[in-house]
Amino acid sequence: MVPSLALRNRGRIGVGAAGVLLASLVLAGCGGSGETLTGRGGAGGTGLGGHAGGATGTGGATGTGGGMGGGTGGVGASNGAFGTNVDVLMMIDNSSSMLEMQQKLSAQLPLFIQALQNLPTQPNLHLAVVSSDMGAPGDSTSSIQCTTNGDQGEFHAQPEGTCTSTTLTAGATFISDVDNMPNYTDTSLSDVLQCIALLGDKGCGFEHQLASIDRALGADGTGAVPSTNAGFLRSNAYLVIFLLTNEDDCSAPANTTIYSLNGYQQNISNPDGPIANYRCNGGPRGAHYCQRPSKGNTWLVPPLTPPVDYQGTAAAPTLDLANCVDNEAPPNGTGTSALTPVSQFISDIKSLKPDPDNQIVVAAIAGPAAPYTVAWVPASGGQNTASGELWPEVMHSCGAAGSFDVNPEATQNPTDGSFADPGVRITQFVNAFPNSVLGSICDASYAATMTAVATKIGQLIAHP
Repeated sequence: MVPSLALRNRGRIGVGAAGVLLASLVLAGCGGSGETLTGRGGAGGTGLGGHAGGATGTGGATGTGGGMGGGTGGVGASNGAFGTNVDVLMMIDNSSSMLEMQQKLSAQLPLFIQALQNLPTQPNLHLAVVSSDMGAPGDSTSSIQCTTNGDQGEFHAQPEGTCTSTTLTAGATFISDVDNMPNYTDTSLSDVLQCIALLGDKGCGFEHQLASIDRALGADGTGAVPSTNAGFLRSNAYLVIFLLTNEDDCSAPANTTIYSLNGYQQNISNPDGPIANYRCNGGPRGAHYCQRPSKGNTWLVPPLTPPVDYQGTAAAPTLDLANCVDNEAPPNGTGTSALTPVSQFISDIKSLKPDPDNQIVVAAIAGPAAPYTVAWVPASGGQNTASGELWPEVMHSCGAAGSFDVNPEATQNPTDGSFADPGVRITQFVNAFPNSVLGSICDASYAATMTAVATKIGQLIAHP
């Protein structure tokens, strides 16, 4: 790691002159449809079609639950279409900046479980945990401290942090508590969930939050779910997807070249710019499409180099943008993005249920999608960089007040180490589901968000 860049570019990833890691991760999301607890703005999300994923699991309306200790789940006349069966998938960003925010979530998991147990009718639960790491294939994979394939959506069920035993049944890869027949021996469900949910901070800094969820559920059209995940997703259960992340989604197809130098060097003359998180946002193949208030709200992909009418100074130019959305095919973008369209993920997940608007809940604790400012900062750790060379980055949309990398327009300035980049794609994904909850990762506590998720689950299973 190049210390100067790691310090200046907190929470971001890049390749240094010797091909070493310059920094890592963060995550995002905020504002939108459904229930927004904190934050501002946000992009609307609508699907543009795509291939259909396939739900796994056995049984019809009263079929068997999946997994070790699955049990059966009947449909009660006073409950919803799937009775009280609920499958909860938690995607935990495990990139290098996430420890403090994982700990904040862990502190609220007992409250979340207690809220579920206090519902008029307790749900028959499947609970699983997956990481954001799907690797970063290319010619610089090891240099950015990633692997080619990452975790490939496989569930994490080993003890994490200071926990030494999950008490799960041997071979179990997710938590099952169906008809009071749990597949764990601990007396506290929240203890078991806390034990497997603290994934740490060694994951790839090019996070694939949405691709990891897609793969974990077998909805991406590439084949069956990973063997570790078999039996989790029940055809007769509501689906709840929860994300904890502080950086925007950077999911790209397996044959992508966006994480590579592609025969060029690590500097601004590379057609894609230096390998860094900004490649996921802007530049020739960037995935954000924004309005520029200073130019009559014209639309553009955040640029690689400062425009002639930049804001700020020549040594530190900036560009304020607004209302950013995923850069999809025209008319919803330029069609030049290297990433998988958010609309594809929306279509994939909705295909898992016959009535997705009433059978799926999507929730996220992520970074606000606004304010959005591109800042150009001195190059550090590159190869053959020019004198005065500047590299682009998107300023954090929330974080400590006065920090050089936090947008001065940010309305949340926590003092606990939390921060985030604008979560444009995460926000758009969450907002596409009518049953949604969106909280800010910079909140002092995640209690309100987790309580709201439990309330949404209660509304699902109570709906006749």
